[in-house]
Amino acid sequence: MKKEILIFLSLFFITLFSQAQVCDESSLAQKPGVWKEGPKGSVTGIAATDLAREKAVLGSIHAMVKANYSPIGLEADFNNAFYTPYPEMPANTCSYNIRFLPFYCDGNTQKTAHETSTTLTIGINLFDSEIYETFAENSSEGKGFHSMDDMPVQMDGYYFFKEKNANLGFGINGKSKMWLITQNGQLPYAYVSKKTFLEKRKQLLSRDRPSALASLQENLKSLEGQKIQLEKEYQSDPEKLKRYLKNTYLYNKEKFEKTIIKTELDFKNTFASIETMLKMAPSELEQPAIVKQDPNDYLSYLFTTDDDPFGRVLIQPNPGYFTKKLPRSTPQFITIQVIGDMNNKISAKSIADVVKAIDFAALKNMLGK
Repeated sequence: MKKEILIFLSLFFITLFSQAQVCDESSLAQKPGVWKEGPKGSVTGIAATDLAREKAVLGSIHAMVKANYSPIGLEADFNNAFYTPYPEMPANTCSYNIRFLPFYCDGNTQKTAHETSTTLTIGINLFDSEIYETFAENSSEGKGFHSMDDMPVQMDGYYFFKEKNANLGFGINGKSKMWLITQNGQLPYAYVSKKTFLEKRKQLLSRDRPSALASLQENLKSLEGQKIQLEKEYQSDPEKLKRYLKNTYLYNKEKFEKTIIKTELDFKNTFASIETMLKMAPSELEQPAIVKQDPNDYLSYLFTTDDDPFGRVLIQPNPGYFTKKLPRSTPQFITIQVIGDMNNKISAKSIADVVKAIDFAALKNMLGK
């Protein structure tokens, strides 16, 4: 009987204690987290042997991260992504991804967020700017080349892209960092020189000038057509025709003609400016082109520096970087990118901890194998 009473009292106090517990946000930040495999995406167009190899590579990356990183205050939702290969790409692309889903309190109940802006991506042959395809010749984009935000700097045998602001949605501003691991200190893309950019601008201006003037000439032609139509319509009302000719027709005709003259002059001046810049010293012309739109001239770009927030670093494919005899599934370069809210303690800690867990030397050793 005493034993039954003791068991009853124990259960009573355990129940009472559990009911008295409340979910505390600060304690959640110290609570051991969990790993969870996320949904698998679709896989199309990848040869079976390449897919098996890509899965093995990403599996080894997951094992490396999991061995050195323990989630705290969150669920580490991981998955692999395999991207459809295209003929212009010398290697397949895939990525290992973690979404850091923090714990939170819903009343006295602990729950796990369904959405997050804090992520890790380790990409195999994957870059966040276009490096495999040349710029489409029929594109209206005036720079003539693909571009990226910043130039990386070499640190400890790897390339590091400086931290930049990232819009995380929901009115939250975060930070983004990226590392690039390459073979022999080379880059999987090439910088566009100032000379190459200027020569491309000449080509694009020569292409665009006739269509720009033709469009303006069409406005003038339409105006003349409207004049003929209204002359017939206002035959019985000479005063109305006179007002139209004086106030509308002549005003628009003068405006269109001036615009045509100005456009021709704008193109002429821009061509002359480019020719002047092409006379810069050869050492200057061979420097990488970092450009921004000239705010005072819609046809022109200005050369600027990498610390200019409006500057774009022009890039183009570098086929010589890739060893084409290797299987397409072979890692030839690796990117590591983390994005998150660095003002949030759980997010900032998860980013710092997972970066420490990454063995850069082990990743570098995967290249070419």
